[in-house]
Amino acid sequence: MPDNTSEQQLRRRLRQQRSKLPSATGLSLSRRIVRHVRQSRAFRNARHIALYLPVRGEADPRLLRTLALPRQHFYLPVLCPFGSSHLWFVRWNQHTRFRNNRFRIPEPYPPHKGKRPARWLDMVITPLVAFDMHGSRLGMGGGYYDRTFAFRRRNTVQLRPVLCGFAYGFQQTSHIARQPWDVPLDTVATETGFFSFQH
Repeated sequence: MPDNTSEQQLRRRLRQQRSKLPSATGLSLSRRIVRHVRQSRAFRNARHIALYLPVRGEADPRLLRTLALPRQHFYLPVLCPFGSSHLWFVRWNQHTRFRNNRFRIPEPYPPHKGKRPARWLDMVITPLVAFDMHGSRLGMGGGYYDRTFAFRRRNTVQLRPVLCGFAYGFQQTSHIARQPWDVPLDTVATETGFFSFQH
């Protein structure tokens, strides 16, 4: 059985630490993380890339869009409107309009315009609360990313999309117990570097 109490304590501690980070420091660290991602082969080879809009002190990947190669297209996650607890990914460009979802996170609206299936993305930059150097990821606890990318767990031949955690270095922890439904990260980027995992 997972130690839910330990996970909750870790989430609470790291979320508090993240939220107390001065905005100028967070921006400076995020720029360093972006630089590591941009220099990676995974990013340079990707054409369809999903980002996220940071909330509550999360590391900010949005600069990747302004540094993109001409052939690269970007997408944002949208909560599936049919209540399936999955994510859709919708094209993000200068015409994109936004509205807040039920978690008060901005997302593209309407959600079906420019939608791309998760398995047709090349790279997904994922938010997280904690990670370890085995590729385990601790999210907010909703399970949206794990359900959306469950096909990666069922089909080991499917190597796309590359799942890349985007985080501050202090979000690294020694070990996260992986559950059968967890989908591990392929890579993680922090201000100290870009790291790849073998599964």
